[in-house]
Amino acid sequence: MKYLHVKQEDGYTVTLVASIPTEDILVRSKVDYVPQYVTDVFGKTKRVTKDITFVKLLNLLRKEFPKHQLISMGTPVNFDVAPTHLSRVEMHFKEESQVRACLKEIAVSDLLIRSRVQPAWTWESPMQHGLSVVLHVAWYDTVYFLQFKDIFLGDLHCRYSAKFGFDPKDAKITHFRYNDTGDLEEFKTLNKFEKHADSIKDKVEFLRIFRDGSVENT
Repeated sequence: MKYLHVKQEDGYTVTLVASIPTEDILVRSKVDYVPQYVTDVFGKTKRVTKDITFVKLLNLLRKEFPKHQLISMGTPVNFDVAPTHLSRVEMHFKEESQVRACLKEIAVSDLLIRSRVQPAWTWESPMQHGLSVVLHVAWYDTVYFLQFKDIFLGDLHCRYSAKFGFDPKDAKITHFRYNDTGDLEEFKTLNKFEKHADSIKDKVEFLRIFRDGSVENT
């Protein structure tokens, strides 16, 4: 991924990581931060890239959820990027109508994501069996993950989940990190790299700048 990294007179650095006709994706920081999804890429990193981690995930899901059916691969994948973390959301519904509504909203959300630029995360391997739906989110930057890993419990997702009659607080959410071999290990305490990311996370902003000048965290 090509990017532009500029140091400003106010001491901040700005990294332009993506640009489309409707918006720019920027990372602004006080600590000269460049996100991992533009540095940890095939040919430039020793970390395991998506082509391997995705296959490992699918093999793991076949073992852990043998009765579940994959709905899709998820958001279109850039196989050259090395993911840092993965979040699993397990939802158990009371009625089939909730399952149908949930899968419909996932499809709608996926279409919205495809129409925008979102390099920091992707939907991953949604699955369904009976009244259970399992979702995954792959994360491509540790600072971003630490900022947003609990977003599923926020107001926006509560309103989103209300469309299919589900309270996110009833979901089982498990976070994982990708290790040096591209395998998953449960995220319980911060490792050395995550401790550093945690110490600077309040000094890094992930921004979406629209052509009309409006800004949102992304």
